[in-house]
Amino acid sequence: MRRVAIAGFQHETNTFGVTRATFADFEQADAWPGLLTGEAVISGTAGANLPIAGFVAAAMARGGYELAPVLWASAEPCAHVTDDAFERVTAMLLKGVRDAGAIDGVYLDLHGAMVTESHQDGEGELLARLRRVVGPRMPVAVSLDLHANITAAMVNHASSLCVFRTYPHVDMAATGARAFEMLERRLDGGAAHWAFRRAPFLIPLTSQHTGASPCRELYAGLRELDAPGLASADLAMGFPAADIRDAGPAAVAGADTAAGAERAADALLEALLEAEAKFEDVLLEPSEAVARAMAHSGDKPVVIADAQDNPGAGATSDTTGL
Repeated sequence: MRRVAIAGFQHETNTFGVTRATFADFEQADAWPGLLTGEAVISGTAGANLPIAGFVAAAMARGGYELAPVLWASAEPCAHVTDDAFERVTAMLLKGVRDAGAIDGVYLDLHGAMVTESHQDGEGELLARLRRVVGPRMPVAVSLDLHANITAAMVNHASSLCVFRTYPHVDMAATGARAFEMLERRLDGGAAHWAFRRAPFLIPLTSQHTGASPCRELYAGLRELDAPGLASADLAMGFPAADIRDAGPAAVAGADTAAGAERAADALLEALLEAEAKFEDVLLEPSEAVARAMAHSGDKPVVIADAQDNPGAGATSDTTGL
């Protein structure tokens, strides 16, 4: 029986916002549950389209795993996470891992765009502290949002990274299930090598829809990659509203060989670079968007979308596009 500690700590930070995420915001239930600890981590997220729920379901379906639930916490997107909130939640998470007893691995349900008052890379700081607790050899599987700003610290301190592949995000639980597969593969001795590449540009949130070009083709290409012993390949579009050094799209790949991981990461970066010009987006003024909608003929529905990722994140655009 393999024992795995599981936890989640999520925040999408818009550094241009005003309201900061306090500890009380992580305690409060909103679109997601409030702060959960112990067995409530599993019961309180069961059946939800959340990565941690997908991870738990995959582990239980596989059998032979005992899960040690620690905590799960999330706050609505806003400005920086306060140092008080980050330190308190991190302390609870690390204490829970220490108190879990003998474990074979750790799974963390993270966002990837958390910025705190003191740390531009909240997830990288959290993972670095976790490594000091569990040591360098413990398999640590991480799932990330498609809007993650992946950093070298995240890649260096995690054993595997799995990223959402849809925006709007409909595959969150599925990503957690993939994170379980990566953890199991690592426990079995595989997927030991990971490579990541960052593209030298930012992608507007309005251009990150995976049902439209170029994201549609980029994410379809993930299924077509072929490299020796390739375990996983993912793209993160980045979260440009987090004005930090490491903001931007990135590719990450894991394989049984270093060469396989490097080749896959290079191929993904090349695809991103080739698509750069296609990410340019044209947004309409509200009046023009309504006029186009009114002129539309036919019996198909017309969708007028607000060009904001998360209103609570303090997005600055108020234009509207079709």
